[in-house]
Amino acid sequence: MSTGSTRASIATRISQRRAAWQARVTPTAAGLPNAIVWWSFPGLVLLGFGVLVLLSVSGSSTGVFWQYFGQGPDPDLLAGTPRGVRSDEWLVQSSWVISQVSQGFPSINHVFPGGTDATVMNDLPSWDWSTLFRPHTWGLLFLGVDHGMAFRWWLPAALVAVTVYWFVVSVLPRRPLLGAALALVVILQPIVQWWWLPVVLLPVAFAFATATAVVWAVRASTWRRRLVPAVLAGYLAVDMAMSIYVPSMIAAIVATAAFAVGYLVLEWRSGTAPRVLVRRMVPLLGAGAAAAAVLVAWVLTRRDTVDALLSTVYPGQRLTPTGTGTSDDLLSLLSAPFQRSLQYDDLVPSFGANASEGSSVLLVSLFLLPALVSVAFVVWRRNRRVDWLVAALVAVQLFLLAFLFVPGWDSLAHLIGIDRAVPQRTRLAFVVLAVMVVVVLVERLDELDLRASWPGSLLGGAVALASSAWVWRRLAGVDSAAVPSVWSVAVIALLVVSVVAFARRAVLLGGVALLVGSLVVGAGVNPVYRGVFDLREQTEAGRAVVRIAGAEPDGAWVGVGSYVSMATLVEAGVRAYSGVQTYPSRTMWRHIDPDGQAEDAWNRLAHVYWEAGTGDPDPRQPPSGQADVIQLTFDSCTAFAQEHVTFVLVDGPPIDQPCVSPLRRVRQNGALQWIYRVVPPPAG
Repeated sequence: MSTGSTRASIATRISQRRAAWQARVTPTAAGLPNAIVWWSFPGLVLLGFGVLVLLSVSGSSTGVFWQYFGQGPDPDLLAGTPRGVRSDEWLVQSSWVISQVSQGFPSINHVFPGGTDATVMNDLPSWDWSTLFRPHTWGLLFLGVDHGMAFRWWLPAALVAVTVYWFVVSVLPRRPLLGAALALVVILQPIVQWWWLPVVLLPVAFAFATATAVVWAVRASTWRRRLVPAVLAGYLAVDMAMSIYVPSMIAAIVATAAFAVGYLVLEWRSGTAPRVLVRRMVPLLGAGAAAAAVLVAWVLTRRDTVDALLSTVYPGQRLTPTGTGTSDDLLSLLSAPFQRSLQYDDLVPSFGANASEGSSVLLVSLFLLPALVSVAFVVWRRNRRVDWLVAALVAVQLFLLAFLFVPGWDSLAHLIGIDRAVPQRTRLAFVVLAVMVVVVLVERLDELDLRASWPGSLLGGAVALASSAWVWRRLAGVDSAAVPSVWSVAVIALLVVSVVAFARRAVLLGGVALLVGSLVVGAGVNPVYRGVFDLREQTEAGRAVVRIAGAEPDGAWVGVGSYVSMATLVEAGVRAYSGVQTYPSRTMWRHIDPDGQAEDAWNRLAHVYWEAGTGDPDPRQPPSGQADVIQLTFDSCTAFAQEHVTFVLVDGPPIDQPCVSPLRRVRQNGALQWIYRVVPPPAG
């Protein structure tokens, strides 16, 4: 066969395969994805989710406890490193989850005297009607701790992946590969990986579910097809809101609102009558009303808890003034290409107080603005029509940057509610906007059958390169450990390539480049861990506490020392004055601070730590000024201890006080702990 014939044969096969692919991804008459496109990637996600839950594998860092109790390699650590900095996951939420298991999943957890509402914050499993709207907790109710925690870990991620994909293919039904790539890009962003919790992932899933519902409301030809995405959006709205983590919710809502308003205004200005738009939006508006009704019922049935949360000094009264960002904050915002270094050192001062606080996002949405604006200009020149969706996506990003770096509009920010956001968490909005900007840009380029101009394309790449160069220069002078040159150069190059490729309509190249860059900075943040390190069952001290509490269930405990004793008591489910409180139990603090003189110190979300000493408990913040830590003094001879405390669990040096009697000394692989009974003061 001649060379020409071979080339012709290859070209024919390529053409046939391309035609077959186009046939498979042909959209419906309404311009929406067909069933194969709609369900293919979600099917793969569901399969992966099932396998991971079956294997009870997650990214939990509860293996941090092995570093205290274990010896040699942790047999359950399959890959990676447990992250001590992610204490919200392994110390706070995981401990309370296991506490719920210990107590039989009550609505009111009884570790703290007076009780703590388990249906508000921390996403805990409980036998309460509200659990119907917290599907990520269902596995713990039915599958046991290890499989249930894997279920809780992966379900929010699966929801993110599926909703991102559905949004992409709803707008671009012929581009399922881009949808799959962008779904993984979102999950791999450093800010998502370092803050991986339901309270972070669920708002992202809500954002894309709602944006998808808006698209289907406008494009779908039947009421039923509009209803299903609307119901999903309403359901996820309830799931998100019940976590009550406002900063993540605000970031997601701001981005989603910009897309929804821009999309609907564009449709209106393109000729669709307002009454028609309203009629099409009825299913989504109805789902929103139903979600609001569920949330009103939920709030009213736990009004005292919500009031207690909102009245805390921290975070209930935490408001962020506008324009508080500094050049260091700008550096941190732009630092995603360098953030593989966070995996080597949890404390990178140039990025933030710790790895989680310093984590950011590859800001592809900002770098694509020149291309997006240039395409909008083409639309204006051809049709004399403003692209209101592009205008909204540009405006919302300028708004977010203004909140971070432009002072003087606090009243407006408070009216909008964005001052309830934390600046570092506001970056989550750019995760959502990255997908929205890419999708809208590609849709416009496909519609116009053109590429963005070279100046617009290269300008975005140049801005990405220049911003990275500025960060590099700052880091090189302050924190050379944060600049591992090979990885940083690779990610910067991939980021620039993705920006230029998307603008030039090389969509597959752009998606692959962005995905690989995200893999470099995001993969490996969390470990691959089998099961959960359960202090009740895997430590001698935990087993001893459970046995003693079983014999004397009315006894109350105090944990003295570090996080180890605090977490052991919480997981054992015993009544205790140690733990991480989401809001203060007034009953407990009346025992500790009867006159309420230290209310400013204890009326907050905080880790409650006790240290052995002399005198009354004296609630206080540590010298470092950490807002989420309360330090107290434990003296077994004080009125508080004599009246309210039965047992003391100590990790660290043994306590030498006349009003305790040793019950048990526990050694586990070098870790030494003591259990004492509180006794009356010696006579005389």
